[in-house]
Amino acid sequence: MIDTLIIGGGAAGLYASSLLSEAAILERNEECGRKLLLTGGGRCNYTHNSSVQELLSHYHGNLPFIRKVLYSHSPAEIIERFKKLGISPSDENGKIFPLKGDAEDILGALLKNDTNVIHGKALEITKEDGIFSVTTDSGVIKARNIIIATGGNAYPHTGSDGSGYHLAKSLGHSITSPHPALAAIALEPSLKDAEGISLSLELRKGKKSVSDMAVVTKRGISGPAAENFSYLLNGREEITICFASPDIKTLRERKGAMLVKNALPVPPRLGEALLGEIADKKLGNLSKKEELLITERSSRHSFRASAIAESAMSTAGGVKTAEINADTMESKLVSGLYFAGDIIDVDADCGGYSLTWAFATAFIAARAIRS
Repeated sequence: MIDTLIIGGGAAGLYASSLLSEAAILERNEECGRKLLLTGGGRCNYTHNSSVQELLSHYHGNLPFIRKVLYSHSPAEIIERFKKLGISPSDENGKIFPLKGDAEDILGALLKNDTNVIHGKALEITKEDGIFSVTTDSGVIKARNIIIATGGNAYPHTGSDGSGYHLAKSLGHSITSPHPALAAIALEPSLKDAEGISLSLELRKGKKSVSDMAVVTKRGISGPAAENFSYLLNGREEITICFASPDIKTLRERKGAMLVKNALPVPPRLGEALLGEIADKKLGNLSKKEELLITERSSRHSFRASAIAESAMSTAGGVKTAEINADTMESKLVSGLYFAGDIIDVDADCGGYSLTWAFATAFIAARAIRS
């Protein structure tokens, strides 16, 4: 009999375990924290040093629920918690990294020598007479409390394969359709001829917009702009990309002999990808229709866009927050069942916000179980 079984040895599960004296982690991989080691390019941007009010604009979902969670365990408290675990912070424009810049340090701090890790995959959860029975691929585990911290379905090779949704649904919970977040974006038509170019741009879908740096790829775009916009894409959808808009009339008057691609406020290869043959015309030889086309494609170019699932670092969608008590992370449907991390229907921008969410929800669940 285990007091608390934590299903999933990722960031949320490890943080909860570090706060509980009578807990075990059920981890399907040979080692815990595979996805954690990939965050921040292996440097692990583990939180963002700003006020809760400033944080809120970087989260997507039920804002009253999110606000309550973040006030319960703020970035400042996360930083202090890791200091107690031996991690000195390094602040890079608000992004908090371990001083040595190595995700292994964060994993090592969370994975205590006495952490009880059981290797196996949870297949089914039932509850009878106040006790949970978790059927795994290597046997049955009984526990008084369960924390489901399996993550969403981003990076399946790290263990976040969406299996937690099945467990939650089997216990009566509703799941908001999961889709990739913090992902690169595929574009139709592609801009593959401009692959490798980095620039600032604005992405729009309806009234929503994101402005940031992006890198043109063979399939579309990557970088912060794409990652922070991708949660809006559920399937293939129409979007608008706003590049730097040229003043064609002024350019023609001053540089009429210059080729269009060399006069635009974007790199020539991108100009060619956006405009085709027009890019190789001289400014002075453009027709009024061609001038209008250049302006339109630079300032508001339409694409069919979709998030690239295999590149996603997070998941939008998940267990509905209406079915979770924000004060405890306990299920409103099943007593003794808790949720933490990306499995909940909340997602965030890149910059340490997702790990902040994982740690805050894990802290609240562990606090409730201890009380």
